[in-house]
Order: sequence, then C-alpha cells, then structure tokens
Amino acid sequence: MFKQTNKDFDDIIKAIPDNFKVVDIGASSAPTRRADYIIDIVPYEGINQNQLKGPGEVRFSKERYAQHDICSRKPFPFPDKFFDYAICSHTLEDIRDPIGVLDEIVRVSKAGYIEIPSRMYETSYGIEGKHLAGNVHHRWIIDIFENRLRFTFKFSWVHLPFIARKTPPQGKDRVLQIEWSDSLDYYENFLNSGPEIIKYYTGLEGEKVVNNFYQKLFGKNYLIAKLEYFYKQSSGFKKFADNLQLKKVYKQFFKKV
Repeated sequence: MFKQTNKDFDDIIKAIPDNFKVVDIGASSAPTRRADYIIDIVPYEGINQNQLKGPGEVRFSKERYAQHDICSRKPFPFPDKFFDYAICSHTLEDIRDPIGVLDEIVRVSKAGYIEIPSRMYETSYGIEGKHLAGNVHHRWIIDIFENRLRFTFKFSWVHLPFIARKTPPQGKDRVLQIEWSDSLDYYENFLNSGPEIIKYYTGLEGEKVVNNFYQKLFGKNYLIAKLEYFYKQSSGFKKFADNLQLKKVYKQFFKKV
C-alpha cells in the first residue's frame, strides 16, 4: 500500500519512531543522518559527508555500511523485514534495474519513503540545458498510473522541441514523493514500437497522429520511415527490394540509404 505525499523531507524523518531500524538505499552521495544503515555500491570512504540531509545526529557507521551493488540481483545482505523503515531518495531514476531494487527494498523493509523526480521534471527543458529535457543522466521517467508506480525508459525523443515542456516545474511539482507500508505495486512500462512511444509522450494515438509525428521527425510519414528502416536493417528485405528495383522506383525515399 502506498500514497503520494507532499510533506517536507525533514517532517517525514522526524515522524519515524526513535526505536525504528532505518536503512537508506543508494545513499552515499547524500545520506540521511537518521539512517542506522546504508547500502550502496561505493565504499564507505566514498560517502559525501558534505551533503548529509535530514534532522538529528548521524546514526550510521562504517560497521553498519553495506557496500553492495543494488542492481546485481543478488539479495541485499539482510533478512526479510529486517528494517522498520527504508529511505530511497533520488536513486531509482538513475539505476539500470529499479524493479529489482524495489523487490529487495520491499523484502527487507516493513515500510518506507521514496522520492524521485516527477514526470513533469523529466520532460521539461531548462533543468540542465536549453534543449535537454530533465537530467540527461536519468534512465527512467517515473509516475503513478492506475494506482501503480510506473517506470518508463527515458527515450531520447523526450528532448524533441515538439515533445518537451518549454519551462521547468517549480516547487513540489519537481518531485514525486511516496510513502508506503507492507507492500508496493510497481512495474516497467515496456513500449515496443514508435506509435506506443508517441502515445506515451503525447497522450494521442491514431494514424494521423503517428504520421504527423514522423513528418516532423524525419520529413516523411510512418510507412516510408519503416520501409527505410527495414531496408537498412534487414538484408532479406534489402535483397527483396533490390530484386524488384524498388530502390529505383522509390529513389526519392531511399536516397539517403
């Protein structure tokens, strides 16, 4: 079970009972003082002590620091429900396997807090560059869809001027904050085709929408773009097209091949 919140981070940390055993996942770059344990791939000496966050005194130590590749699909080095509370802040959008990491977070923890950039943040210009959407090193756009936490690979089309939002969000619109307990529902939103990606980014679908998109992107419609793709990528289709002299007939479409 999870819910979206807009509480300040410090208030969330203050509400954690003092006797709770707390872990911070992937936290070496900005660890939470309240965490009793930290799990991250870098060694303990690599912790950025200048970016400690949250109220109170530091509670973690080298003895309670687990150097572990959280995306390795190897279990975190803790038994089931070992922690009362898990913090995972601005980590899931960066890593190669957020689904596997969430599996382990839910396994070793009874409840927790997740903070990630909002979909609006990741699809807006002006975060890192004038013509770049969101943070360029982030791999995922994460939002809530049908009461599930949805992870969508950040396709490069997000940077297109007819896709990206022109101004970045402000304040709480920049982040998505989740509090959960007992369990958490999440999935990868696997998009298998150009039309599926177009629908995700634009909210629109249909032949006219797809053709308009490809006209803007390539200067040609979807059918011609697919034919060019198959001609370049498939030796079988190239041989078939050449045998029928399609390259000559449609040379205006294949002139860049």
